[in-house]
Amino acid sequence: MILVKHRAYFWAVLGGIVLIGALLLWRAPDEQTLGTGIRSVYVHVAFTWTGMLGLVVAGLLGLIAYILRKRSLQEWSNSIAWLALASFLIGLVMSMISAAINWGAIFWQEPRTNSALQVLAVGLIVQLINGWLTSYRLKGLLAFLLSLFVIWSTSSTPLVLHPGNAASTSPSSAIRLTFLALFILCSLAAIWILIRVRLNRLEANSSPS
Repeated sequence: MILVKHRAYFWAVLGGIVLIGALLLWRAPDEQTLGTGIRSVYVHVAFTWTGMLGLVVAGLLGLIAYILRKRSLQEWSNSIAWLALASFLIGLVMSMISAAINWGAIFWQEPRTNSALQVLAVGLIVQLINGWLTSYRLKGLLAFLLSLFVIWSTSSTPLVLHPGNAASTSPSSAIRLTFLALFILCSLAAIWILIRVRLNRLEANSSPS
């Protein structure tokens, strides 16, 4: 009964975050060029930023786990990395939807699209390898190398068709604040899911076999 209440509480909080995000998106300002098409960009940026931040945090925890020989930190790193990749995947899908809405087509050769696909592919490969490895220190080191790859890929990929960073360079403070607010809500949702995942893992490990 207690577990059911906990699950109900989890879904209530998560639903509340989603509802706030939906209301914010509904009231979000349009952009002069894209019009209402910027709403898909809002969602794309929120999930992409959350995914990238999560991968970097997972990498830092992996490095600390490697240095301090802390298995628990590596386990947190692994959970964060999986959630980050899920968020990054949603952001990538939303970028394609946004391209179809605002450009009329998905340009697969666009450098930022290629970069996002590479990050997703490398991230999945690293996570699958980590599921096979037994050394938690090596797992942590691979997570850190993945975070370096994410940073390098993002910073070195040129902008061709992809617009600049409207989230920080837009002259409209309302647009900038909307980007920031949705990113915060997306990150809070990811953190809330992470807590539930880790609690489930602890409950599974502590239950008698």
